[in-house]
Amino acid sequence: MVTGSFSTTRDAFLRDRRGNVAMMWGLMGTVLVGMLGLTVDFTRAQALRAQMQDAADGAALVAERSSNRPMAEREAAARAFFDAEMGDLAPGATFSVNEMGDGGHLATARMPMDITLASIISRQPWTIEVRAEAEAQASPPIEVVMALDNTGSMSNDMDTLREGAEDLADFLLSLDGDTVHVGLVPFVAQVNIGTANSNWVDTTGVNPYNGAMLEGRYLGRRNNSTNSSSGVCTGANYPTTYGGFPVRWIKGPIASISGSTSSICYAFSPQDVNMWSLYANLPGSAQWGGCVEMRPPPFDVNDTAPSVGTPASMFVPFFSLDDGGDVGSPANNWITSSTHDTTNPLNLSGSPTWTSNTANIVRTLSVYKYRAGVAVSTSTSNTAGRGPNRGCPTPIVPLTTNRNTVVNAIRSMVHWNGGGTNQAEGLGWAWRVISPTPPFTEGRAYNDPNDPVRKVIVLFTDGDNTSLDNNNASLRSDYAGLGYRSLFSTWQSAQVPSGSSPPFTWGPGIAPAWQRAGITNTASTAANYINARQRLLCDAIKSQGIEIYAIGFDITAGGTAEDLLQDCATQDGAHYYSADNQQELLAAFDAIGTGIGQLRLTN
Repeated sequence: MVTGSFSTTRDAFLRDRRGNVAMMWGLMGTVLVGMLGLTVDFTRAQALRAQMQDAADGAALVAERSSNRPMAEREAAARAFFDAEMGDLAPGATFSVNEMGDGGHLATARMPMDITLASIISRQPWTIEVRAEAEAQASPPIEVVMALDNTGSMSNDMDTLREGAEDLADFLLSLDGDTVHVGLVPFVAQVNIGTANSNWVDTTGVNPYNGAMLEGRYLGRRNNSTNSSSGVCTGANYPTTYGGFPVRWIKGPIASISGSTSSICYAFSPQDVNMWSLYANLPGSAQWGGCVEMRPPPFDVNDTAPSVGTPASMFVPFFSLDDGGDVGSPANNWITSSTHDTTNPLNLSGSPTWTSNTANIVRTLSVYKYRAGVAVSTSTSNTAGRGPNRGCPTPIVPLTTNRNTVVNAIRSMVHWNGGGTNQAEGLGWAWRVISPTPPFTEGRAYNDPNDPVRKVIVLFTDGDNTSLDNNNASLRSDYAGLGYRSLFSTWQSAQVPSGSSPPFTWGPGIAPAWQRAGITNTASTAANYINARQRLLCDAIKSQGIEIYAIGFDITAGGTAEDLLQDCATQDGAHYYSADNQQELLAAFDAIGTGIGQLRLTN
């Protein structure tokens, strides 16, 4: 049954709001979901944009740091950085980098981002775009010298060191034409100043360290009954010269030789020996390679110019003595003539029997081995070198604007075995390279208001200062920039030929006024000495307004080496970088370049 009229039914339908409410809620729900999706996608977009911006910023800085390289290389380096930062998202990005007309580099990146819930409102993907501008704002002139540890412990990491140093040199020399200069000081336990610089070397033997290991050493004895004039050490059996060097014969008893008697004549080496003159006697394969010893105090920690008028300020030529012919490995046996390495130093018939230990010492300290025309067997190998230049690294590069000069020298660096590590000597020569005073004079003047200059030293090392032991035990150490440790201490248990009792003590070879105070028979005392000198040196360098950056590579956190480097670095260690692996080492060189070059983002 149908009740009511049509009009009544129609009016009732129009008055019913229940369907409208459902429709409105449906429409509002769609909008709310879309707005929620918009919020979620916007948050995603902001995170992606931040990641892209960081990647573009770094890429622009990489391009600016490489501005001296071809544009294709800059683009490749910048893109590699960008891709590494973006990870799996990198393939979806469009990236470019360009050099700006007024200097600096511009990096841009674009990437589409698919939307999720926001697609209810719009189905078009969003595009994220970022840009970054970077430029170096250093104020040349700038002078930078890198003092780099080339010791044997770097054998597995030299490639990374060379790469980091080359990148730093490249960047610095790209900053501003000929107003940025870079120098290089490879160091081990000694430094190579270059064979062309012999005018700074003590060639006359006036420095108290020059030849000290050989001067006045006891060599052997003869019973003076072999002479027709009893009690007098003269005649054919007692030659006054041998191999071109004087021989000193002294009739016993001698107070310093226990058990000496009046029936014995004792032979001693010359009182004065000049290491430069020994080189003059040797063949071409054994000529001076350019290394020098550490100067006596206080000249080891100051910038005093070498002067003949101040003998101790001159540099003693490095001369690694022949180890005697029968010293176990590692050894530096390079004199091949049997008359001077495996027999007693004067090769006198009927000489007494030597104890093994004494023979090694006497043979090593015999000046007569280095006579003119002596046969030698030398090697310039960095790992198994033999000869007077054993452990002598590649030469210093004075301050220069020539990229090829610096880069080629960096690429030529290798690790060198033997001698130990002397950071103080590397740092000291870095100062001499950057200083305006001789020996190197390429550095600009300090504090010249008409020619202000920023001077920076970068010191790199992979460990502690060390002094290596030698199998010729009484010498105490390998020969190095400090000489032998025994030079500054009393010889122990070094007996004269059999028949003498108690043992004869050799005594130190350096006068008390020139002793390196604190060095005794142990490696730790030599290391402590170098550490103490390095602290004084760091303070002296910084007092001249020179900045010091320091990198400690794979060293113990909080150990002696790190403490020393942190104290040495400028701004209470703010210029110190610790690198535990090769990647961090490269990052440290990059950070130093950014600091020196004042690299910054401009947009």
